[in-house]
Amino acid sequence: MAEPKGGYFGKMLEIDLTAGKTSVRPLDDGELRDFIGGEGLGAYLLYKELPPHTDPFSPENIIMFLTGPFNGTACPSTRLNISFKSPQTGIYGHSQVGGHIGNEIKWAGWDVLMLKGKAPNPVYIAITDDKVELRDAQAVWGKDTYETDEFIRKDLQNDEYRTMVIGPAGENGVYYSCIIVDRFRAAGRSGGGAVLGSKNVKGIAVKGTKSVPVVDIEAFNKVAGEAKELAATVEGWQGIKRWGTAGLLEAATYVTGSLVAKNYTTSWYPDINLIGAEEASRTFWKRHVSCPNCPIHCMKLGVIRGSDKYDGLIAEGPEYETGVMMGSNIGLTEMDGYMKGIEMCDALGLDTISTGNVIGFTMELVERGLITPADLDGLNPTWGDAETAITLVQKIAFKEGKAGEFLSLGVKRMADKIGNDAHKYAIHVKGQELAAHDPRGFKPRGYSYAMGQLGGCHHEGNSPEDQAIWAYLSSMVMCSFVAGYPWKKRSPGIVCDMLNPLTGWNTTPEEYWVTAKRIITVMRAFNIREGNVSRKDDILPVRLRTEPLPEGPQKGAVFTDEDTQKMQDSYYAYYGWDENGIPTEETLKKLKLDFAIADVIKT
Repeated sequence: MAEPKGGYFGKMLEIDLTAGKTSVRPLDDGELRDFIGGEGLGAYLLYKELPPHTDPFSPENIIMFLTGPFNGTACPSTRLNISFKSPQTGIYGHSQVGGHIGNEIKWAGWDVLMLKGKAPNPVYIAITDDKVELRDAQAVWGKDTYETDEFIRKDLQNDEYRTMVIGPAGENGVYYSCIIVDRFRAAGRSGGGAVLGSKNVKGIAVKGTKSVPVVDIEAFNKVAGEAKELAATVEGWQGIKRWGTAGLLEAATYVTGSLVAKNYTTSWYPDINLIGAEEASRTFWKRHVSCPNCPIHCMKLGVIRGSDKYDGLIAEGPEYETGVMMGSNIGLTEMDGYMKGIEMCDALGLDTISTGNVIGFTMELVERGLITPADLDGLNPTWGDAETAITLVQKIAFKEGKAGEFLSLGVKRMADKIGNDAHKYAIHVKGQELAAHDPRGFKPRGYSYAMGQLGGCHHEGNSPEDQAIWAYLSSMVMCSFVAGYPWKKRSPGIVCDMLNPLTGWNTTPEEYWVTAKRIITVMRAFNIREGNVSRKDDILPVRLRTEPLPEGPQKGAVFTDEDTQKMQDSYYAYYGWDENGIPTEETLKKLKLDFAIADVIKT
C-alpha cells in the first residue's frame, strides 16, 4: 500500500459507536487517485464496506465525512462531503456543505471520518487532532441546532471548534432531515440527519492544528491563486457576489420561465417581487458571508425588524432553492413568515428543498380533496398561508400528530399511502423530492434530476459531460460557484495543474475524464446493487411529462417522451452503459471496477 505524498494525510478515522472505540485506517495513494475524495471515495468505500441491502436506519449503515485533496490548502472554497446509504431513496446518498468544517477535519489530520454502529445513549463526538472523545449529549437531545451548537462550544470551553449537528427532525428519523454546519450551512439532501439520529449522534465538533502536506508548494500556490482570481473576475459572477443565488428568483420568473410555483403547476409567479433578492436586500439582509478562502461570498445574513411576530429573527437566506421551495412553491408573498419558515427548517434540522416540496404537495392534495383537514389535525393549508406552513414545519420535525407523521414520509411515501391520483402530483425522482428548477422551462435540468445518481438533485450536471465534471468537482469537494461554473470545460487542465504539484502525481486531462466516469459508474453500480435501478427509474415525474406550462415565458413547454428517450440514450452511450442503463462488463473492467461485475451484470 503506497502512502500519499501530498494533498492527503492518508488516514481514515473509524469510530465504532456501539463499542465506543476508534481505530485508524490507512488510505492507499492509488485508491485516492482513482476516486479522489468526497463523493467518489465515499461511493467506493460505501460499496466496499457496507453489506448489501443494509437498512439505512440500522446500526450497520455507514456515514462518512469526506474531505478532498484541496481541503486546508490555498485552494479556494473547499467544502465537505457526507456519504451514506439514504433512508429517503434506499440508494447512494450524499450531501455537500460549505462552511469551515471540511478544512478543520483536514487540519486535524484526517481525510475521512467513518461512523459505524449505534451509541447506547445520545453523544456528540469531539475531535482535537488525534484525540477523539464520545461526550454525553443527553442534555441537548430534543434541542434545536442553534442550542446544540452553543452547548458544544460551552462544553468544550472553546469557540474555535467547528460543528455539525442535527435537530429534532434527525433524532425522530424524518426521511429528509439534514445536518447543520457552523449554524447556518446545511448538508441538506438525502437524509443524512436521520442517519446520524439513528446512531444516537447529536453532532460532531472538530479542531485541527496540522498542515496539509504539499509536494511543490510554490507551484501549487501559484496555480491555486490563479484559480481563485479566475472565479473572482468572471463577469457573470458579479451578480452572484452581490445577490447570492437569490438573484435568480426574479430571473427564473421573468426570463427563463423555470421557477417552481405552487407544486410545479406553473413557472409564472409575479409575486416573486415581494420575496425576491431586491426585497431581501431592502428589508432583510445585513451582511455578506463567505466560506473559507472564497471570493464569491454568496451567503447573506439578515434580521427581521418591525414584525409583530418575528422581530429580531436572525436567519440566512433566501437562497434560490430555499426561496423557491419555501416561498413561491407554497404561494407565499410576505417576507417575515417566509424567512421564519426557512429559519425554522435550519433550527429543527430539515432540508428546505424537500420540506417545501412536501408542504406544496400537501396544499395541492387538500385543494383537490385527496386529503382533508381531518387528516392534518384540523389544519387547512392553502397557498400563501405562511402561518400554517410554519406549523407544519414544527409538526414534521417532531412527527407530531397525524399531520407530522404523514408529512414526515416525503412525497413518494405520502402518495403511496393515499393512492388514487396522488402520484400524479408527487414531484420526486427515485424517492427524493425535486428542487427549484422546472425542467419544462429549462430542459437540460432534466439530466440532473433524472439521470443523476442521487435522484431529484439539482446539483448533478445538465448534460452527460457536465455530470462528469460535477462528479470530479464533488470528489475534490469544491464549490461549484468557484470551480464549476467559472472553469467549465477548462476544468481538466486547471485541475491537473493544481493536483500534480499538490500530490506529486502526473495526472493528465485524459485521466481526468476516465476518473470522472469511474466515479459516476461506481455510484450507479451501488444503486443497481441496492435498488435495482435502471432505465425505468431515470425519468421525471408524471406532471412534468404530461402537463404543459400554462403561462409565463415558457408557456406550453413540456418534457416529452422524445426528450426523455434522447436524454437517456445520450447519457448511457457517454458512460458506456447498455440501453437499460446498466454498465457493461467491458466498461466496468476498463474503469477498474471489476469488483462490481457480479452485482451489476447479473441483474
